[in-house]
Order: sequence, then structure tokens, then C-alpha cells
Amino acid sequence: IFFEDVKVKVIANGYIAGELLFEFVTVPAGEYTYGPGDTVLTIDYDYEIMKYEVTNAQYVEFLIEANENGEVWISGSGSQVQGFYPGDEHYDGGYYNLYALGESSENYNYGQINWNGTAFIVTEGYGDHPAVYMTWFGAYKFAEQYELRLPTEQEWEKAARGNTGYDYPWGNSIDGSRANYTNSGDPWDNGTTPAGFFNGQNYEGFQTTDSPSPYGAYDMAGNVWEWTDNWYNENSSNRVRRGGSWFYDSNSCPSWYRYSDYAYYSLNHVGFRLVRTISE
Repeated sequence: IFFEDVKVKVIANGYIAGELLFEFVTVPAGEYTYGPGDTVLTIDYDYEIMKYEVTNAQYVEFLIEANENGEVWISGSGSQVQGFYPGDEHYDGGYYNLYALGESSENYNYGQINWNGTAFIVTEGYGDHPAVYMTWFGAYKFAEQYELRLPTEQEWEKAARGNTGYDYPWGNSIDGSRANYTNSGDPWDNGTTPAGFFNGQNYEGFQTTDSPSPYGAYDMAGNVWEWTDNWYNENSSNRVRRGGSWFYDSNSCPSWYRYSDYAYYSLNHVGFRLVRTISE
């Protein structure tokens, strides 16, 4: 799904949400393996999860639409997109930073969204790469806009490896033809790879191995960490992120590996994908 123009609508035959199109894969109700000990748990409903991580093209379309509707706005310094969050047990309702605007670092290969005073601009050539630099609130606001939601970490892990007990979506070993992690050797090393890049294609001499999850979701190991809806524990104000990233080595890529950050952090290696329940 490679494209350069941020106005391109992503994927035909997907879920239409406003002007954006998202492609989902179905995760049926049933058992799955959870955690490093492969505990067998059950999710008793069907749900759908995005086949790919949310891209810069999708996130900038959201910012354009939400800004025009007054749902988000640019901070006085022009460095942040801000919006309202209704609050929860750890964070009061109020205005929070959603996205850190700026230019991408010359030292790394990833895209970022900037504001030039009149328009949002995506780093050239990175429209189809996963969006980064949104806080958890920025992922939440995107989900709210399109009547979707962030996955629980249980939903995320089931979508990543099903009932296989594998360490990774495809098996128990990892290499740079299957996933993007630090020094993994892909053409954008070190930085993000395009959404769905590890699909068996040969890109300018770099041969990938088709590496979907058991349900057909891509990039669930490496590329960017993905925000989930869970707290790290009952006393923590950190939100769990899953999947590893280009900024970390392969030790962070197992499907069961947990990490977390404050919900207001925005980082160049953290993104997200969304879910929707289709049966209860």
C-alpha cells in the first residue's frame, strides 16, 4: 500500500470512516495464548483490528478534518496539536497535547507532520509509513473521531499470535526480512518501514518474507510500538504499548512483551492501530 501523496485514500474494500478508508482483519471469539508462559485465555466476542498501523497519511487527514471542525487546535507556540480529553481515574478531564509537530530528524528515517502556519505537511516520501509522535491522547482522539477504539492488550496479543504459542506472529525466530528493529537491515534502517512492507516483496534488492499474524495483520512485531487501552498495572498511570519498534532491538518484539509510558509522552517510535467489536 505504498503511496507518496498524503491525500490518497488508503485501501479499497475497507471500512469507510468519514473520508478515510481503513482495512480490517477479523479475530474470531475463542482461545489464545497470552504472556511469556503461554497461558490459555479466551475472548468471547468477535472483533476486527486494523490490518496495518495508522499511517502519516491517515493521521494528517484526521488532523485536517478535526482542526476544521474545532475538535483540535494548534498550540500558541505552534509545536503541539491539542484537544479535549474527558478524563479517567488517573488523568483529569481537560486539554492535552495530542501530537508533537515538527521536522523529522536527519539522523533517522521516519516521517513527521509539521504545521507551516496554514497547512499540515507530512515529511516527503513518508505518507505510507506509520504515524509517530502522537501521545496516547492523540491516539484516543483519532479513535473517537472515527467511532473506533484502542485495543486492550489482550485483544492486541490475540490478534498478534492467536492460539499458536509462538513468540512472534509467524513463529519462534526473527530476522530482518520479517520485522523492523534496530539494525535489522531494511532500506530505511534505522527508522520506520512502510505499513505492510514485510509481505514477501523484493524492494530494490531487499527481499522480505511474508509475515502476517495468524489473522492477517502486519507489523505486529517491530516498526513502531502500539498504544493500547490498558494501564500497566492497577496503580500505574502508564499506558501499555506493545510490539517493539525500530528504535529497540529484537528482544522487544515478542508478542507477549509489555512496555509502558505516560499517556502524555510523544515519541518517534510509538504509533497505534484500532479495533471495533463486531459481536458480543
